Amino acid sequence: MGTRERLLENGAALFAAKGFHGVGVEELGESVGLTGPSIYRHFRTKSALLAEMLITVSNSLLEGATEVIEENLDPQQTLSALIERHVEFAISYPDLIRVHERDFGNLEEDDARQVRLLQRRYVELWVDQIQRARRNETAETARTMAHAVFGLLNSTPRLRSSQRRNEVAALMIGLAQRALLP
Repeated sequence: MGTRERLLENGAALFAAKGFHGVGVEELGESVGLTGPSIYRHFRTKSALLAEMLITVSNSLLEGATEVIEENLDPQQTLSALIERHVEFAISYPDLIRVHERDFGNLEEDDARQVRLLQRRYVELWVDQIQRARRNETAETARTMAHAVFGLLNSTPRLRSSQRRNEVAALMIGLAQRALLP
């Protein structure tokens, strides 16, 4: 893993723990063995680091959902696969969920717009699949259902469970499936 990737990973952990404004460039640099100002060789600003984190994760979720849909499974299987993929993300990247929840407002407007666009596209893929699996749902109801399930699945960083990762994943998948599948 290169310095840029380590800055993204360590930056996510630091921002999750202390918040965007609680982390200085010196601390970011030290986390990868650099002096603070050296991070500017990799990111033009600390905000650019935050933006890349959130744009990358939003794009990754969208690409993953697109891959699932392109498998051409039946609607219920597709929705189950989307749930499984999102649970894997939520359990694997709790720091990014925390950073998004707390520090999204620190993005530059153009970066925030790009993240919101990617997220809307992701939601609309889910809306379409919910409507395919539950034929009588309106787009508005399906959108509400998707957001409610995202709230459930994205709550994993706040869990204080002694359960193992696979147990938490199975529980979250089951809850989401019961919420979305007919």
